[in-house]
Amino acid sequence: MTERPHLVASRAPVPTSSHPNLGTPERLVSLAAGTLLLANGLRQGGLKGWSQVMFGACAAWRAYSGTCRVKQALTHSPFEQTFEQDRDWDGSKVISRSITVGKPRDEVYGFCSNPANLGALMPWVDAIEQIGERTYRWVAHGPMDKTLHCDIEQCEPKEGRKLHWIAGPDRRFKHDIQMHFSDAPAGRGTQIKVIVACETPLGTAGYALAAAISRFSDKALLNVLRSIKQQLETGEISTNKMRDPQTKDFLFVHPASSATRASANDSSTDKTELDGGTV
Repeated sequence: MTERPHLVASRAPVPTSSHPNLGTPERLVSLAAGTLLLANGLRQGGLKGWSQVMFGACAAWRAYSGTCRVKQALTHSPFEQTFEQDRDWDGSKVISRSITVGKPRDEVYGFCSNPANLGALMPWVDAIEQIGERTYRWVAHGPMDKTLHCDIEQCEPKEGRKLHWIAGPDRRFKHDIQMHFSDAPAGRGTQIKVIVACETPLGTAGYALAAAISRFSDKALLNVLRSIKQQLETGEISTNKMRDPQTKDFLFVHPASSATRASANDSSTDKTELDGGTV
């Protein structure tokens, strides 16, 4: 696997009338469809007719402005395209989050390099078993009381700078997880930047599904980073035992345990985000 020295996270530009993301053929098709819908809707009248008028107006505006948010949401960002080239993946969905921890880099790196420390901060993780020299089996509880297993291999780390894990070769969905550590400006401690990528099969449909799930996994990643920050800075993670046991955790896919850890106050959180996420 070839790895570039440094990948810079970037957000795809938001389409505007001055920066359209539709080509001339697409705009012509939208204009033709919009005109037909408007004409037929006005002729037909009634609820069905006005529904066609509404959709026709949207199509006509799409043609006029040259912008389409749906197309933007299904377009791979430059960062994801670079990632796919480096990993030889057909498609990928990537999320990235950053946070500043008020502790020296060596201490933060040492804590994060132990998978048991990270697993203890994730309410849905039940156990982490070392099954090889650099391979760990993560056991988690999922929806409908399902038990999930995932074998994660730790790549050669860059001492004090980077940790890197990939899903085992027998996994259906390939994952690539990186943690980068750097000194925060003005001696404020250590900045942790996490990049999580997942290969997306099934073309556009798979990418759209991954984009939808990324809304939840992005929140999960942010909560984990906040928990790392709180653990290292205060020595403990606050819990909320009065919480309703049927309340869903921040993955929003299954009930949380009574000892679900609440996220730390994010007033000092330093975030860097990508559009989308990973499954």
